Amino acid sequence: MNSIVTEIANIIKSEDNYIKRERKIICFFLNLIKEIMALALAKVDDEMITKVKAQQALS
Repeated sequence: MNSIVTEIANIIKSEDNYIKRERKIICFFLNLIKEIMALALAKVDDEMITKVKAQQALS
């Protein structure tokens, strides 16, 4: 969490132009959402695989 806050602070400090700053922040959050969704979907996938294997073992 601290690294996310640090990255946002660095973006804010790096740009004087409001529009460029806003664009960089939007890109940062979009990439962050993509990473979080990828991790969440991978976790769900792993759980589903485990569940299916357990069901197949019972059959």
